Amino acid sequence: MIRSALLTGLLLFLVSACGYQLQGRSAQLPAGVRSITIELFDNQTFEPFLENSVTRAVISRFSRHGELEIVEQPARAEAVLRGRITGYRNFALSYDQNDRIVEYRSQMAVEADMLRLETGEVLWRGSAVWHEDYTVSEDKVLQEDRERAAILEISERLADELFSRMIDRF
Repeated sequence: MIRSALLTGLLLFLVSACGYQLQGRSAQLPAGVRSITIELFDNQTFEPFLENSVTRAVISRFSRHGELEIVEQPARAEAVLRGRITGYRNFALSYDQNDRIVEYRSQMAVEADMLRLETGEVLWRGSAVWHEDYTVSEDKVLQEDRERAAILEISERLADELFSRMIDRF
């Protein structure tokens, strides 16, 4: 018991001494940016209103970073985040024994760039794809609600992915 506690303590000391840090724990955005404006994402798909849910999720995620100020006026920001929704699909995922659809999958792809406003220099560029599955309902309104809930979940996950990749410089 004491031996395993000592080994665990020694391992933790060695890991922390070599500069290891958990992914997603960086304190800063690229180039030390502390203020950013986030533009409405460009919806390059035929699915309406995706830009609203993705942009809201991105603003929400970035605003939770304690050292970053989200500003509406570009003149007050050091950088701008511009994004594009490059793909959206909603397709049948599984069928029952009578060949009826029982589950759908919604999938979305986004790309984003962070640029320094003064110079237009690209500080970061990245992309992410996420999907969410949901069950079929014979009630058309409930079916649309489930797809909308999947889109909101995808938007939040994509915002998390973009943020993590940005602070980890991926």
